[in-house]
Amino acid sequence: MKFLKQSHTHIILLFFAVFMTQFSFAQTKNGSIKGTVKDTTASMNLESASINLLDQQDSSLISFTRSKADGTFLISKLKSGKYILTITYTGYKRLDKNVEITDAQPEVDLGAIQMQFQSTLDDVVVTAAPIVIKGDTVEYDANSFKVNKPNAVVEDLFKRLPGLEVEKDGTIKANGQEVKRIMVDGKQFFANDPKLASKNLQADMVKKVQVFEKKSDKAEFTGIDDGESEPTINLTLKEDKRNGIFGRVSAGAGANLSTNDNDFRYQGNTNINSFKKGEQISLIGQANNVNQQNFSLTDALNGGASFGTSSQGITGTQAIGLNYNNFKKSNLEFTGSYFFNGTQFDNNTEKHRQNFIADSSQYYNEFSNSSRDNNNHRLNFAVDWKIDSMNSIKITPSFTYQTTNSVTDRIYETLGDKLGLLTDGSASTTNKNNGYTFSGTALYRRKFQRKGRTFSAQLVMGNNRSDADGTQLSVINNYLTGGSNTNINQVNSALNKSLTYNITGTFTEPVSKKSLLEMSAYRNNNSNTSDRKTYDYNPLTNQFDLINDNLTNYLDNSYSNTGAGLNLKTYLTGWNYTIGAKAQYSELSSLLAGKSDPIKYTFFNILPSAQLQISKNRYRTLRVNYNGTTSQPSVRQLQPIEDISDPLNIIQGNPDLKQSFSNNLRVMYNSFDPFTMKSFFATLSARQTFNDIVSNDMISASGARKTTYLNVNGTYNLNGSMNYGFPVKIGAEKAKINLRTGANYIKNINMQNSLENKIKNLSINQNVSATYNLKEIMDFSAGGGINWSNAKYSLQPQQNTNYYTYTGTFDYNLYIPNVINFGTDVDYIANTGRAAGYNTKFTLWNMYVSKNFLKSKKAEVKFSVNDILNQNKGITRNSNANYIEDINYLVLKRYFLVTLTYNLSKFGMGGGSGPRIMGAPMIIRQ
Repeated sequence: MKFLKQSHTHIILLFFAVFMTQFSFAQTKNGSIKGTVKDTTASMNLESASINLLDQQDSSLISFTRSKADGTFLISKLKSGKYILTITYTGYKRLDKNVEITDAQPEVDLGAIQMQFQSTLDDVVVTAAPIVIKGDTVEYDANSFKVNKPNAVVEDLFKRLPGLEVEKDGTIKANGQEVKRIMVDGKQFFANDPKLASKNLQADMVKKVQVFEKKSDKAEFTGIDDGESEPTINLTLKEDKRNGIFGRVSAGAGANLSTNDNDFRYQGNTNINSFKKGEQISLIGQANNVNQQNFSLTDALNGGASFGTSSQGITGTQAIGLNYNNFKKSNLEFTGSYFFNGTQFDNNTEKHRQNFIADSSQYYNEFSNSSRDNNNHRLNFAVDWKIDSMNSIKITPSFTYQTTNSVTDRIYETLGDKLGLLTDGSASTTNKNNGYTFSGTALYRRKFQRKGRTFSAQLVMGNNRSDADGTQLSVINNYLTGGSNTNINQVNSALNKSLTYNITGTFTEPVSKKSLLEMSAYRNNNSNTSDRKTYDYNPLTNQFDLINDNLTNYLDNSYSNTGAGLNLKTYLTGWNYTIGAKAQYSELSSLLAGKSDPIKYTFFNILPSAQLQISKNRYRTLRVNYNGTTSQPSVRQLQPIEDISDPLNIIQGNPDLKQSFSNNLRVMYNSFDPFTMKSFFATLSARQTFNDIVSNDMISASGARKTTYLNVNGTYNLNGSMNYGFPVKIGAEKAKINLRTGANYIKNINMQNSLENKIKNLSINQNVSATYNLKEIMDFSAGGGINWSNAKYSLQPQQNTNYYTYTGTFDYNLYIPNVINFGTDVDYIANTGRAAGYNTKFTLWNMYVSKNFLKSKKAEVKFSVNDILNQNKGITRNSNANYIEDINYLVLKRYFLVTLTYNLSKFGMGGGSGPRIMGAPMIIRQ
């Protein structure tokens, strides 16, 4: 144990040391170059001339700047060497000067530099920086992070951008937060499913990638944050990709290569886009049985919850979607999309769970088979009408219809530390569900003659309905009671409805040249009904006609709040801040018909908020956000009625629960150094909750659990992440290195058999990655990471756990022009500290060989093998307040595909004699 404690300390110190070394790569640079840019004819100073410093040996960019109002410039932090100084200014001939810095003469003063006027723009160069930070937006130049991989999609580009992460299931994270939306040229693309853009659009069509917190339409209009922002990415297209037809069609077939499985494998994808001035049309489609979903798997009938990652089990997929944007008229924009997806999912799981009790442990083992068929239709529209220069209306309706059929069979057992086998049993359940979700927003915006004075009114409505029919057949054997058994043979039905609306009115008034006052009032209401019926099997009639009163109920629940808010936003040079608060009155009522008295609660809260943003220049931004939020107990947590649908896990509400209140703080810092090409992104979040709603578990000797709820103080969580990127020169090119550090600390409280159990979870991870492109011939990326997780329990310190996950990745692509393309990628995963049989190590190795043919290499044939070593495994760990479980699930193993791809491209030719664009990573003035 002493060794373990020492090793944990060493690991923390190692993470700290690795992170600190991220700032120690720069060598001492004392050299500088300065001068004054002037016009030769008028002898006047030229402001904002572009000054670029190149390495004389290979012409790579070393640094750049712009001349000040008096024409002067200074480039510092230079090491000894020979350079080329290039100066450009619109309407003047480009000027090149050879400059040398030596140890003997580190400071070079060029004095007055005369620029010659010219009447044409032939030599004018306009170039872009790799990263520009503008307020809360981080903008990446796609050409500076070029992806050479054939048929690369936007997701491949994201993997190269510092500050962005792409997880195995395609989830995109920006500075640790999940990206909820991707837009194309500022227009909506298939509503709020980012994977439809990242996994379908081609990487070579993107000019800029902009990452920002998209505020609500109301907040964008008023200029004051209403707390409803979401991480968003906007893809700015290249000019020549905005007018034409482009896309690709592919089809592939193959088979499993596993010894006992020769199933046929197939894959087909379609992506066709027609973009022209004022109009965008995109058609996407796919069909496969190789676990590829180029969209998000969500369950619209359960609040939009995820169905799980596509890596679990085997999934067949069919999908088709159409997106249409029309902005031909300057005063009217229309966007609409339809998307259908059908999935057929099969999975086998093996679960091992250790339940912690005050003085002992119980062990739960389960084997299950499950299948699910799902069909989902999504329809989204948005109309933005600018009635005149002062008035506008935006309407955004959406509709989803879904059907789901599922079957699950499982066998299980519970064992005690001392008593051996406590219970075992089996269960088989089926469920058929269908329903719809409708929502809509209408926003009216009004500007007045006085700048800053605005009025907006917003109505948000939602209507949901789901109908479910199910069956349950199970047997539970209890060996503590002499082997008695409980048999359940039931059918059930559930009808759930909900209706929500929100009305908000907002008025802004300038109180000075630099300050704006916002006044708002709102009303929210959410009404839900649940009608559940359960019937037991009647052996006398051979029918399910015995109503089960305990599992039959009708719930009617309503939550509403009314409030008013006041915010003051002040704009100062280089920074701005907002402070404000809301006064909110809330009502919560529910009724379980015929079984309990009505429950009604009222709450009054003051909800403060504050934001601070400091942007001294376009390369560094600091943002600090604070707000107070409330959370109401759910109907299930309030109703004092036992839910015995699972006899081993009974749930009963507590009508005395109070509303919880949380303080939320988030600090974000972004920076990019244009001289060294280094980037740094950091985020720190904290949440403290009062009257937090936690579970109160009573666990019997047989392993049965009864859960109710109560309020506690003292829960909080902290998490932070840091990403540091810098270039390293290798030959004529530069590799991009990224170091990422993350930490998460959570303190929870759980009551167990009337005893308080304090749970502290700490996880720390360190990752390093590198990408390197050798012109357009070869590229590779490699990386590795370690994640350490530690859990401590006050009631069961002997159950404290430590486990590690080690990962490694390697991706290599070779392109031999007119000959062949070759690529391989390797993922290595190792787990330690898990339950017996779950400390696995495996290597997932994929490889492809492809050949382009036809005119302009529009066609490609590719042979690929997935999981060459046939080692793929499905392992995951979940931890809760009073248990830790390891799950082994079915995965897709070794298979091959032969795929034919055809690229479509027909673009309109642009004209004009504007400035030419070059690829050197320099800066254009914003």
